[in-house]
Amino acid sequence: MMLGWNISVYRLEQGAVRATTASLTSARLAVWQTGLDGLDWIDELVKQNKAINLGGNGYPCRFTATAEHLLPHLVNGALEAHSRRSFEASGILMEGWEDTRAIDQTAIAACRSDEWLLLVAWDER
Repeated sequence: MMLGWNISVYRLEQGAVRATTASLTSARLAVWQTGLDGLDWIDELVKQNKAINLGGNGYPCRFTATAEHLLPHLVNGALEAHSRRSFEASGILMEGWEDTRAIDQTAIAACRSDEWLLLVAWDER
């Protein structure tokens, strides 16, 4: 059984407004797979009041933060990220599944520092 997280970071259609659980997303900035401790860095940002856990009822886990606080973790490679994404032999792969982590540097460069972003994490059990 694979234990960990599949994490994506998105721009919002209304980047000047803090994300909610119902926010509409725009460009995906990054996607990666991590182990069990893969959310520790965003939990630390929440403790420092630099990110907000949007709560909710179950999965996915959603967080919001401004680009100023979130993007350095993506750009500087400080994330615990697998270089290739794995899956269970019994897993079902949907069309468009990507097997590597991806960071869209062009989309990241277009972000303003005060722009709100959305992080979505799915539990991979």
